[in-house]
Order: sequence, then structure tokens, then C-alpha cells
Amino acid sequence: MKTLQENLKLFYLGLENGEPFLYKNKDLTTHALIIGMTGSGKTGLGITLLEEAAIDNIPSIIIDPKGDLTNLALTFPQMRAEDFEPYIDEAEAQNKGLSVREYAEQTANTWREGIEGSYQDLARVQLLKNSADFRIYTPKSSAGLGISLLSDF
Repeated sequence: MKTLQENLKLFYLGLENGEPFLYKNKDLTTHALIIGMTGSGKTGLGITLLEEAAIDNIPSIIIDPKGDLTNLALTFPQMRAEDFEPYIDEAEAQNKGLSVREYAEQTANTWREGIEGSYQDLARVQLLKNSADFRIYTPKSSAGLGISLLSDF
């Protein structure tokens, strides 16, 4: 398996023609907006950019009304089935004819193979986990850290 040579000045954004596509982090400005059609890969690109920024110790404040970017907090360096089990939808597992445990094992294997098949290894996932402190604030919800701006007025 080929792996990336970690370089804090380059963002790994995926594969292009089977080779790593690297982007100079100095080419980014202080703000970003990703626009595209449904299913065009906006969330995937956003997550990739934010992961790379975290690895390079570039802080980010993310405003995500839809809630897709909370997946950034799912960093499992060992890719064990038990890491994924709490996030497995029981109905989805049943639809696939699998138990929650079996579907968690399948998901862990898919994620591991995806990482290893793209010039990365699980040590890079550990690097991301060690590089970032994820906090999710959720107004009017107990799903994350509560926040209320109106109570301050």
C-alpha cells in the first residue's frame, strides 16, 4: 500500500487519475463557501478540507444548518465495529438482512478499505483525532452543547 508523505503545507483532497491530488493550503483565503448541485460532493469536499485544516493546525468555525458536517467528529483510528455500533441505524441494518453488529463490522471494513485504498493509513486518522477538538453547539437541542444567544439579552 502506498501512503502519503505528510506535509503540513499541502492538503490531500483525494485521488485524480489514481494519484493523490494535493492542494497548497496557502492558496486558501480566510473564508470559504462551497456551492454545487445536490449530490455533487459539496459535503465530501467540505469535510476533506476541514480535516486537512485540522491536521495542519488551522482552526475552523463551522456553521452547518443541515448538520452534515458533524461527521467530522467520527474519527475512529482503529476502525473497530464497536466504534460504529452506536451510529448504526437498526432499521437500515435490518433492510440489509444484517444485525446491528454485522452492519457495524461491514461499515468499519468499508471505511478501513476506503482509507487504505486512497494513499492513507489509519495512523492518519489518529493524527486527525489528535489534531482537533470537536465541539458541536446545538441551539434548542440536547444533541450537542447547548447555546442560547437570546438569554444574554
